[in-house]
Amino acid sequence: MNADQAKFLAGVIGQTLQSEWMHTYKAINAINDAKKDYKPAGDSRTAWDLAHHIAVCDVGFLQAVASNSFANFPAKTDAKNIPQLAEWYKKEMPKALEKVLTLDGNHLNQIVESWGMKLPSVTYLMFCNNHMIHHRGQLTTYIRPTGNKVPAMYGGSFDEKMGG
Repeated sequence: MNADQAKFLAGVIGQTLQSEWMHTYKAINAINDAKKDYKPAGDSRTAWDLAHHIAVCDVGFLQAVASNSFANFPAKTDAKNIPQLAEWYKKEMPKALEKVLTLDGNHLNQIVESWGMKLPSVTYLMFCNNHMIHHRGQLTTYIRPTGNKVPAMYGGSFDEKMGG
């Protein structure tokens, strides 16, 4: 991959992340804070643990790309409840994404080592996207059992029709 390809790829994945993080915000925000300790099975994460994991990793992936280092991964938040976590995510995710999208191709093409892999920094944006969608899918299954309604994302949900 060359610098121009890395910059192009960041733009394409960045556009996807722009809509995906908004869906993730809606899912995190839909967890009932009073029931954030809910988990569907004994060996599952709690709703809080899963929502927190998504938020700090999403922002952390973007920060790692911006710094070309996973030394401070995942991101850190002082949020203590679901509303605080959702608001932190709503503030930090677009800020981190905007920073990544301003990076030049030479930066994005730098090889970064993490989890035993050595890949161009820009490829970790796809990790961010896939990780987000994977865990958000899990989190949406926690929404009704915690007493809230599943928001519309790619189309309407049973609870929220498109445009609602």
